[in-house]
Amino acid sequence: MINKKINKLLSSILGIMLSFGIMEMRALADDSVEATSSYNTNVNLTENKSYIVNKDSSIEKNGLKITIDKIVATKHKLKATVIVENEKSFDESELNNAIAQLTYGDNKCDSEGVSYEHPDEKTLRITLERNTGDEELPEKGELRIDIVLPNYKVNVGLNAYVDFSQSFKNTIEKDISAKIPEFGITLNKLESNIMGTRIIYSQPARDYSKRVENDFSNLPYSAIILKVGDKMFKTISAGGYSSADKDRLEFGSYEAECATYEKVKDQKNISIIPMVCNMNWNDTRKIYDDNKKNGYNEKREANKETINNVSYIKSFDFSDGSKGEIYNIERKDNTIKVYCKGTSDKESLLMASNMFMYYNLGDDKLGYNNIYDSRSNMSFYKDSKDAIGYIVEFNNVDKDKTVELDFEGMIKQIDKFKVGDEIQISK
Repeated sequence: MINKKINKLLSSILGIMLSFGIMEMRALADDSVEATSSYNTNVNLTENKSYIVNKDSSIEKNGLKITIDKIVATKHKLKATVIVENEKSFDESELNNAIAQLTYGDNKCDSEGVSYEHPDEKTLRITLERNTGDEELPEKGELRIDIVLPNYKVNVGLNAYVDFSQSFKNTIEKDISAKIPEFGITLNKLESNIMGTRIIYSQPARDYSKRVENDFSNLPYSAIILKVGDKMFKTISAGGYSSADKDRLEFGSYEAECATYEKVKDQKNISIIPMVCNMNWNDTRKIYDDNKKNGYNEKREANKETINNVSYIKSFDFSDGSKGEIYNIERKDNTIKVYCKGTSDKESLLMASNMFMYYNLGDDKLGYNNIYDSRSNMSFYKDSKDAIGYIVEFNNVDKDKTVELDFEGMIKQIDKFKVGDEIQISK
């Protein structure tokens, strides 16, 4: 299985200037750990850079090369990625006691998490994330990442001076007011930054002891699509909280990581499209169980075609007898465009918003991370040359890897889905 440990995933962050220093520190009771090196490197990023990155921020010890890959930030969220490269293949059991710690500012934290994953047998990617809630991160200062790998006798501290001031300025915060009757919620605020776009909503507090079976929060395939200009992004629910005042409101948010500040800042028309699926958790669980018994996935795999190292199923059967199709695939450099449509705009929109992709690393690499980050890299839009066609665009795809395309199987139940009216939230 993929060696991935997640406490809680948060979001990302940006910076303009960076100075690095690396030293080994005594984080364990290991007398052999001493300070060994330090240096400074200034990095000036262009306006198109979405994160701080410096490949020279590395230290090598006991056959491992440890590098700060990138650091990104908003006022309330911080994300840093460290790459550990091994001269030999990693033994996952030797990483069970790994420790990674992020230090920045006064370390105020609402939630944080660390994840470990293997892109291949010789690489370990460590991602550290922090959410400060209502508290703001410092615009600039010293940042430190401690990495401890006891079984490799590695114990290092990577120091960096970071300046996030430009990232903090590249932020949109706008009060909005729009109701989504299908979900019973009111949209209150739009926020957009380097991490993506977040829509904050409110609703009357619910009595969870009397939770309605078909409450939208219990409908896992209901969704909100964010439309920015001509491009669309599927949002995900990002949790919420209850207020303590007399109004007794609940607040939550939907986020689209791919809809970053650069994509939103010059767009005047921003809207949302509610998509309601009236199947609850019990309904979907039964369908999954039935599909497993009937060999649904195996049958679909047997019908796959491959073009430009993209493996896909050309047609998709809906429960009402209608069919959807992928009618073109383009792959160039690090971008894949997939053209799809059904027999109606509803079917086409469902197919486009529920398409997913992953890397096919081969049967001998099943233990390594094959995940493609669609949340940060996937968008879709109407095909101007086809009345009901959509184009799904996947960016930042590893051009040397074979990919697998598929659709979320639940959209087969086309009669269970309803696409609501488009609601304008900004002009």
